[in-house]
Amino acid sequence: MVTEIYLVRHGETDNNVAHRFIGSTDKPLNARGKRQAASLKEPMSKVPFDVIYSSPYQRTMQTAEQVRGDRDIAIIPERGLCEIHCGRWEDLNREEIEALWPGMIDLWQNEPDRLRMPDGETFLQVQERGVEAFCRIVRENRGKKLGIVSHMLTIQLIIAKLYDIPIKDVWNMTRLENTCVSKMKIWDNGDFEIVEWGKNDHLPAELRNDAVRIAGFVQKGFKPLYDTDSLRGVRRFAAFAG
Repeated sequence: MVTEIYLVRHGETDNNVAHRFIGSTDKPLNARGKRQAASLKEPMSKVPFDVIYSSPYQRTMQTAEQVRGDRDIAIIPERGLCEIHCGRWEDLNREEIEALWPGMIDLWQNEPDRLRMPDGETFLQVQERGVEAFCRIVRENRGKKLGIVSHMLTIQLIIAKLYDIPIKDVWNMTRLENTCVSKMKIWDNGDFEIVEWGKNDHLPAELRNDAVRIAGFVQKGFKPLYDTDSLRGVRRFAAFAG
């Protein structure tokens, strides 16, 4: 059997616009984010989902509602899909963080595998809980079509683990803009492939971002080291079959 998964990032929040760290801060979608999420309704209506899993925060649950649309499909909150807990960085911007913890924002951007935000999670901790939740969801829903609504970094860290991409390179992967969709196929023996990664053609031009964003940063002209072409083909991840 083949399990099909549609991984969706949530819509925009005010913190995304202001480039403030919003890991575990439970902010709702802003007006633009609601329009982004609403643009998912029509294309996602064509996918006969069996169930939808979502990080329990407002921004992800609001997005999951649009993925479900008018159908009678369960949305199951899953805390393993939450974004990184930024600890004392929550709701701060990069300038405020640099003033309080000089040099640490550079780790966020360039050496994330070495970073632990004060009272927050490490990237490895997020990856471990995210992968555990993701693989458990797959094993419990073999042969089904699943929607999974989560966050940029959490999704990237899960994909990085599947492809054995080092955490230090997580920002060198195709970036996931608000409400972009990635599609995966997973077989019962643990084989898998990414069919689409970071697709955003459901968004009208005015709802797309004009530059690639990491929390606290705007980057123009970014070219990923790891993209759909470089990761093309079937791979295997043993935990899918475990």
